[in-house]
Amino acid sequence: MFKAAKSLVKKFATKVLDLDDTVKPLSHLELFEDYLDKFEFDTNTPDVLKFLNILKKKHLVDDIVVATQNGSSVVSTNGNSVTTAVSGAAMFNYIQSEHPKSESVMIKSNGQWNMIFPDKDKLYIVKASSDLSVTEMRSLAKEIDTFLETRNLN
Repeated sequence: MFKAAKSLVKKFATKVLDLDDTVKPLSHLELFEDYLDKFEFDTNTPDVLKFLNILKKKHLVDDIVVATQNGSSVVSTNGNSVTTAVSGAAMFNYIQSEHPKSESVMIKSNGQWNMIFPDKDKLYIVKASSDLSVTEMRSLAKEIDTFLETRNLN
């Protein structure tokens, strides 16, 4: 029974990872640049929750959870960050064990994208109506990491 479940999950993970779009999304980036030009996002705040909510608007995402690689929640914009952190870390670690060169996990479910990607020693779990490019994911992670480092919240 374990072999059947492992095979099923492996097939699912393979199909999910095949959704990777390696083409640079120029129209997506142009839209994003236009959006950023029209609005100003002041991320200079000492409050973590306020900072994350500003980033949600800036990057057009619905939810951000930052976790450690083992599933401990660091910061979050939602009320069930522990559950999200544990399940996100478990899923990412499983996919890493089956596909060691994978860099991120993107799952589309019920019209919403669930993206899981590592940066440095943290795991970022982001939910959005649209998928983010690798550049956008790294930018989001860099902003959060810089904020946490400057405030010694790592």
